Formats: sequence, structure tokens, C-alpha cells
Amino acid sequence: MKIKKLIIFFLTISLVMVLGLIALSCSSAANNTNKNTDGYANNFTLYDLNKNKVSLSDFQGKIVVLNFWASWCPPCVQEAPDFAETYNSYKAKGVQFLGISNDDVNALEKFIKDKNIGYPTLIDGSIDKIMPKWGINALPTTFILGRNGEILFHNVGLMTKDQLISSIEKSLNS
Repeated sequence: MKIKKLIIFFLTISLVMVLGLIALSCSSAANNTNKNTDGYANNFTLYDLNKNKVSLSDFQGKIVVLNFWASWCPPCVQEAPDFAETYNSYKAKGVQFLGISNDDVNALEKFIKDKNIGYPTLIDGSIDKIMPKWGINALPTTFILGRNGEILFHNVGLMTKDQLISSIEKSLNS
């Protein structure tokens, strides 16, 4: 009789633990603000160079070109003028560019001025560290997001101007 009670006791404890783990898992999934906030996928908030909070969802309804880069990265330096020029060509067509970097702020400001970059650059680590959440293992890495934040295109490494324009055009027509 004692063995039967022990078995029932351990089964009950095991069941409570499993249910607790399931509840904890559901709770943390519901609190993951990186995945979906108010219907906008992949949302995050960082400071720009002017110390303004900028959320990805601020650009809901636009195609977003999200470029992870660094001033010390040779391919990033090479593609920067093409990104700046393409931004100027597409900003009136509902396309927003955002640069994301974890460089020193002074280095970022100098680079942006020298390369005449007119779109916002956000500072990774200023509020949250999103590079690991986005799986950034190499720079540059570029994403093109749809009007609700869904990933339409992903490129690791240098993008030529033709590749960038082609990807934007496909995204505008999707």
C-alpha cells in the first residue's frame, strides 16, 4: 500500500512540474517583444544618434531596408554610398532605410557625415541588443521587411546597388 501511495505521489509531482514548465514556456513566448508587437512582426526599439527612441514599428506600412553594419567593416564602407543613393531614390516611394550599428557613437557620426548618409542609424545596445536576436554573425547583413515587419529578403555580405534595387523592387511589388 505504501508503494502505491509513493508512486501516486511522484506521478502527481511530475505532472505538476510538467504543467509548470508548459505554463512558463507559454508565458515567456507571450512576453517576447522581438517577435510581434501590436501586429508588427520583429519589432524592437533603439536610440538613434540624436538620442530619440526609434521603434521598427514606427515604419509600419512602409518597406524597411534594415542594414546591420560597422564603420570598421570594409564591405560596409564599400556599400554605404550605394545605400545612401538608393535611399534618396526610394524614400518618396514608401521605403525607409535604417542602419544598425554597435560602433562608438563618435565613429558613427563621422562615418555618416563623411558618407552623406541621410537615413537614421540606430545604436545597438542603447536599449536592447538586437544583433544576436536577429542572428547577425557577419557584417554587413541586410534585411528587407514588408509593410507589417515580415522578412521578405535577407542578405549576408556586400550588396551591390543592382542587388539592392532589385530586392526593393520585388518587395514593393509583393
